[in-house]
Amino acid sequence: MIVIAPRLYRVATLLWNAQRARAAGDPAQAALGLASAAELIPWRTRYWEQAGHAALQAGDPQAAVTYFSKAASLDLLTPGGTLALGDACFQKGDMGCAARWWDTALRAGLPAGEIYSRLLPVHRQKADYSAVLADLKALAKVQPDDAGWQYQLGLVLAAIQPEEALSHLSRAAELDPSLAGQTEKLAQNIRIARMKDDPAFTLLEAGRALGSLNEWGLALEAFRQAAQVRPDYAEAWAYLAEARQQLPEAQASGDGLADLEHALQIDPKSLSAHMFLSLYWQRQGQLERALEYLDKAVALYPNNPALHTETGRVLALQGNLGAAQQAYQQAIERAPQDPAYYRLLAAFSLEHNYQLSQTGLPAARQALLLSPNDPALLDMLGQVLLQLGDAASAKRFFERAALLQPQYAPAHLHLGLIYILEDNRTAAYEKFHQVLSLAPGTTAADQAQRLLENYFP
Repeated sequence: MIVIAPRLYRVATLLWNAQRARAAGDPAQAALGLASAAELIPWRTRYWEQAGHAALQAGDPQAAVTYFSKAASLDLLTPGGTLALGDACFQKGDMGCAARWWDTALRAGLPAGEIYSRLLPVHRQKADYSAVLADLKALAKVQPDDAGWQYQLGLVLAAIQPEEALSHLSRAAELDPSLAGQTEKLAQNIRIARMKDDPAFTLLEAGRALGSLNEWGLALEAFRQAAQVRPDYAEAWAYLAEARQQLPEAQASGDGLADLEHALQIDPKSLSAHMFLSLYWQRQGQLERALEYLDKAVALYPNNPALHTETGRVLALQGNLGAAQQAYQQAIERAPQDPAYYRLLAAFSLEHNYQLSQTGLPAARQALLLSPNDPALLDMLGQVLLQLGDAASAKRFFERAALLQPQYAPAHLHLGLIYILEDNRTAAYEKFHQVLSLAPGTTAADQAQRLLENYFP
């Protein structure tokens, strides 16, 4: 007769139950069984690590950290377990712990790509761009033909060492032509800016391009670097403030108002400082203060048509439509051959249903005369005509816009509205779905979705 010691019998039972739980797709129960077995025979530390893997699979990072740490305390955690311990810390939200264990896994010889791809989001969250740069350089070295790593490396370099970004941006577009639009815009800003041989100006222009790509974290870093290189550079302080406004998480050190006031102290004629101060007060809901800064900017730069249109926009927000119309007209007077300002006047008239016949219609027509093949202007004129009740004429302009540029979603959206008016539900349904496929995530797509829900429940 074979007698099995009670403790070993209990261990065998726990391991058997853990195996069954794992086979049944219950990793949480498997983790408990393995951990209990490890408690009974602490010299068999592999069970602690196995329990950690099972807990991680079960979505319990706290338990996984406990189990992996037990194995680590006995100095018998495998490199794979070290990597998994970092993952568990990351899932818990303990970024410092995650980074430490991933670094340990790297030193243990695990593939660099696996480690740096994990370290990257940790360093991004901390805005530690020197570490982010090191991560991306390592990843690009390990996977040189990965367009994503080349693109991200180019973006980060643009915020820190702009000239070094160019080769990586070019390589990214070469590997993935769909990135060409973003990379070329950023690269062009850097190339043009460096002709001035002013590092601060180059950083500023790179930051502006990054902001236009919605990379506001990197833009903020570029503006911060520009202000460090040239502390008397008012534009850098003004754009730094705007980047803070775009990033709520960056406002722990201020919402940008102090930076804007500092920019204006450096250069009382700074256009950017006045414009961003106006935007700042608009966001606070204080339109009178916003207009004060716009008025000062207009007094300094009376021939800048963009200042007049921005004044018109804020006056319209106040409900002062007559004064707003005059401001838009003043912009046109300063740029009578630019269709953009006629379009803005027409859009104002349309949005507020203000003097459509007297103001909106002539402005939309003049804009189209100046640029007859612009689908956006054709669409604008169609919208004004539709609002005035001339659906037949509006339809012709929408059709011309869609014919000129089949990818222009607003024209298809408005054609769908015409089909609703004509009670052509099949055609309207097709147009609204076409908008969803052409421009997902846009305002036009949102409107098309609402129309589908309203008319085709």
